[in-house]
Parts: sequence; structure tokens; C-alpha cells
Amino acid sequence: MDANTPIIWDFDQVTEIVVLPIDETELTITGGKFTTIANRESSKYSYYARGIAIKRSNVVVDGLEHRITGEGENGAPYGGFISITNCAYITVRNTILTGHKVYQTIGSAGTPVSMGTYDININRALNITFENCSQTNDINNSAYWGIMGSNYCKNLVYDGCTFSRFDAHMGVANATIRNSTLGHQGINAIGSGTFVVENSTIRGTSLINLRSDYGSTWEGEFIIRNCIFVPRSVKSGSANLIGGSNAGQHDFGYTCYMPEKITIENLQIKDSDHPENYNGPAIFANFNKQMVDETYVEKYPYIITKEVILKNVTAESGKLLRVSDNSYMFRNVTVNR
Repeated sequence: MDANTPIIWDFDQVTEIVVLPIDETELTITGGKFTTIANRESSKYSYYARGIAIKRSNVVVDGLEHRITGEGENGAPYGGFISITNCAYITVRNTILTGHKVYQTIGSAGTPVSMGTYDININRALNITFENCSQTNDINNSAYWGIMGSNYCKNLVYDGCTFSRFDAHMGVANATIRNSTLGHQGINAIGSGTFVVENSTIRGTSLINLRSDYGSTWEGEFIIRNCIFVPRSVKSGSANLIGGSNAGQHDFGYTCYMPEKITIENLQIKDSDHPENYNGPAIFANFNKQMVDETYVEKYPYIITKEVILKNVTAESGKLLRVSDNSYMFRNVTVNR
């Protein structure tokens, strides 16, 4: 077993094992200009699968272009033009993709909800790298959904990419973003291992958002180096490096963690466009607004970060980086500056 892709869960009982051999010969797909004529179907969760499905290992996609035309007032979402599933060692380089228009449907609560729709979809795949890739539309235009979604992957890498989002929906073990620019949906993740963000510009509500729908859990470490953070939320008076929420009242089926150690070196926070009541940037968002003193009891305790190391973190506002609006929740975090 490869130590870089460890088994990350313990199972009380194994009922089935599927062995998928890794192809030894490399398959290279070069060039190709594709245009999707967008569907005009009802805006419901009936995902369209139009594109390239990669289900074997050792594949390189180089120089592909995918564009979209004809998006109207309604449409069904897409599952990913490049769809990578149950394989390993896939590299997509020098490729231009397109974010899909966001459509709304009526959710289970009877209110409108936005539907996720993707040009990149990665599921149960290992060692996946996107190099020097970009998208045709504005990465900061919220009319288009974040371009990428993934589930149950290990070792995901963006290198030299300009995309609207990185997303590990149901979890990733180890991820790296370097030499890249991410747009309005920023970085969304849960998972384990080491998450490295370096030499990159990140926009979004937070620098890294820990997805609350899976307990805002990351069992491992964050390393952030030589980055620029442009918080979308600063106009409303907040700028948090690590976002998420967990009230400790829901059983997600696993213990939920914050990164045990967070190292942040050479970070510029672009927060000059702030209102008068702005108190400055914070390391952590207010993950649990009800936890304000010792009377609050978590049924399922959320394991808080132990240590944060800060080196050369500056804010355009001139204000100092605070720990959190919730000083009680993060009272035991050691911050070394």
C-alpha cells in the first residue's frame, strides 16, 4: 500500500472488495475543441453527462478546450465535462474549460436553491493534477457555479491554474494549490492529511472554507505560504482566514476536527475596502455563536485547532490579525507570531 494514499477509515466489517488494476501504459489525449450547446430542460436535479469520462489510470489530457453556448433562462445542471472516476495518475494540462450558469430549483424546504453544476468532476480518484489550466468566463462572476467538484479523492493538485473554485465535497486526503488564482467560490474542503496553499491568490468568503454540511472537519494540517487573500465578505465587515461552522449537536458519523496545526507565512490580506465598524481580519470565523461560556455543552465535541504559527501576515487595513470573534471557543489555541 502506498503511504501517500493511506486507507483513511476503519471498518468494523468488510463486505466487499473491488480491485481495479492500474494501467501501466500512459494514454495521452491532445487537442480537441468542444462546444456544449446548453440544454433547455427544466431546472431540476437531472444531471447531464456530456463530455469525456476518464475511468482508467495513467492518462494525460493536454491542450483541450471546452466552451458553452446557448445558456437561457432555465436548464438542468451538468455533472462535469471532464469526469474522472475510480482511477489514478491523471494529469490535465494546458486546458481551457468553462463554468456553467447557475440555475435554481425548489428544494426540500419549499424554497429556491441553487444547483451545483460542474465542468470538472472527480470521484474516488488518486493523484490527480491540473496544470496551467483556466476557464473562459470570469472566475469572480457569481452567475457561474464553481467549476470543480470532487468526492473521496486523495492527492489533488492545482498548479498554475485560474479557476473559480477548488472543492472537496465529501472529503480529500492531501491537497495542494500552488501558483494559482481562485475566484468567487474560493477553496471549500473537508478531509484529512496536509493541505498546502502556496504562491496563490485566493478570493472567497474565507481563505479556506471547511464545509459545514460535513461538520467542517479536517483531521491534519494546513500550510499556507506566500499568498494573497482577497475576502469577498470584507464589505460586510468580516474577513476570516478559516471559515466553517459546527455546533457540536449533530452526529456526522465521525469525530469532527479542525486542523491540528495551521502555519501561515507571508500572507497579504487585501481588506482595505471595509466599513467603519470593521474590527480587522480573524484567523477563525465564529464556528459556533452559541458557545460563549462553559455552560454550553456539545453532544459531539468538535476538536479545536491546537497551534497556529504566523510569520509576516499583513493586512492592507493596517489592523492586526485577531484569533476570532468567538474568543471563548478558541481560548486554548496557541498562536505563535
